[in-house]
Amino acid sequence: MVRTRKPKKPLSKGRRIVRRIFRTIGMIFLVLLVLFLIFFGKTLFRTIYKSIDTGYKPVDVKMTTEQKLKDLDYMYDLVCLQNPRKELLEKAYGISYEVLYKKYRDIVIKSENEYEFFSYMTCFVADLPGLHNFMGLPDYKRHCADMGYTMNEIYGTQEMKNYTYSWQEYLRDDVKKFMAIKPVALRYVDGNYVVVSSDKTKLDVRFAGGRLVSLNGKDPKTMCFEVFSSYSPTYDCGHDCYFRSLLFFNDRSGIKYTAEILMPDGNTVTTDLYCDSRVEIAFLDGSSTYPDSPAASDKSSEKSGDSPAVSDPDYVPTSYKITKDEARKLVYLNYKECNRPEAERLVKELPNALDEVNAETVIIDLRSNPGGTSSVANKMLLPILFSHDVEFNSRNVGRLNDHTKQFDTAVSRLFNTADRKIEKKDGYYYYREDASVKGQATRNYKIYVLTSQSTFSTADLIAVLCKKYDNAVLVGTNTGGEGVGGYAVNCILPESHFAFVYVPTVNEDYPEDSFKGIQPDVYSPGTLEESLLTKEMEKQGKDYDSYESRQKWDGTLKKVLNMVDGK
Repeated sequence: MVRTRKPKKPLSKGRRIVRRIFRTIGMIFLVLLVLFLIFFGKTLFRTIYKSIDTGYKPVDVKMTTEQKLKDLDYMYDLVCLQNPRKELLEKAYGISYEVLYKKYRDIVIKSENEYEFFSYMTCFVADLPGLHNFMGLPDYKRHCADMGYTMNEIYGTQEMKNYTYSWQEYLRDDVKKFMAIKPVALRYVDGNYVVVSSDKTKLDVRFAGGRLVSLNGKDPKTMCFEVFSSYSPTYDCGHDCYFRSLLFFNDRSGIKYTAEILMPDGNTVTTDLYCDSRVEIAFLDGSSTYPDSPAASDKSSEKSGDSPAVSDPDYVPTSYKITKDEARKLVYLNYKECNRPEAERLVKELPNALDEVNAETVIIDLRSNPGGTSSVANKMLLPILFSHDVEFNSRNVGRLNDHTKQFDTAVSRLFNTADRKIEKKDGYYYYREDASVKGQATRNYKIYVLTSQSTFSTADLIAVLCKKYDNAVLVGTNTGGEGVGGYAVNCILPESHFAFVYVPTVNEDYPEDSFKGIQPDVYSPGTLEESLLTKEMEKQGKDYDSYESRQKWDGTLKKVLNMVDGK
């Protein structure tokens, strides 16, 4: 007996439609998967690769003078000559980068070893255009973790792993040697360099609290580019000068200077101080790269173990603090870092605080905020506070050639979208960087934004957007800038394989943000007296950073509260 198959029943119209929908969804998913692998497959692979302990093979990292000069020439050409902001900064700084290059070339030729070469290259990065510029001691895990997905592309390779770990071992003894030298650290405060004192770090505190009167007979404010520093120049609109936020000297090694220091007791001390970038780099970065060093032990005071989860109800945020002033119908937000996970918590807590005091005024204190995730500014925080939209559209420009191809590629991934295309013309590439705010507030809050030269990057962007908002006032000093200056990318020197970070573009519409920051509506700098007072309070274990304490000593906050009170 032969069995015959029954003919299949035709699908109903509804089932045919459902099948087509699923097929279409499947095709769309497949296309998206292919596109993802094309554009991000290598990055994904690098991300997975760098998390695997593949070990490393030691390589010979000892360098000839010719190799050092090749690295210097590469950095100078890439970071300075290929930078569209070079001429702007030369005019602002009053220097010639060609002259600066010759100065460093002589230093590189005379450098005694690789660590000295590295330390001066770190200073050279800081002298070149851009506050985002940074070059740290070779540290594979830290670079891969902290320097973004672009670093995975060029850093997450076996070759870079070999070089980085080889450098780390090769420089270990030199770094530890200079970590043993106690530096004299001077912080810039309102036109003065003041000797820092701290019980938490190994600093030379013989001149603690003293003010640097002169250096080789010159006003220190005029010597921004004469003293080697890994801190990039920052503008002070109150004194119309550029400064380094920190300067480091010591009593035994480097270039000799004769310093006059006015001590807190009124006496002037004349002493010899030495500037040595090897000491500065070892002090600032040595404990991170070599945590096993005895010299690092005093700076490793953090508690061990994992920090509590942000979702923990008992979690206390470190990047912000909200204080309610019911009498003034005011909320004070001391915002110290644009931390994305904690920002998600902030945007839940802030509306509750505003409602609880029926707020009319908001103070955003950005004076100690160095930045963070850019979307925190216009996508998360400010929509809660703005009652109407603010449009912010600007165009960035960078040079386009084989030397800068890496920059163009990195920028394309972030900014080349369906509604935002990168333009390429006459050796340049252009892209829009929009940071508009869609206001959601049902009240028209009066907003005061407190700024300083330490307000930088994403914090600077918050200041930019508030500057355009008609119900916000900026009080303080100019910001550190570069909130609207482009995207930082990562570079590798060809001979040494040292890594550094650099911003290759300039904002055509707001070029001054690259070198002068955002100017305040009401000028009110932190004073030298306030700085010394807070250091003394910190030393005595007293609270100086709370809203209540600041009302007693913080002149800028007092000025704003007087404005709120109508005085």
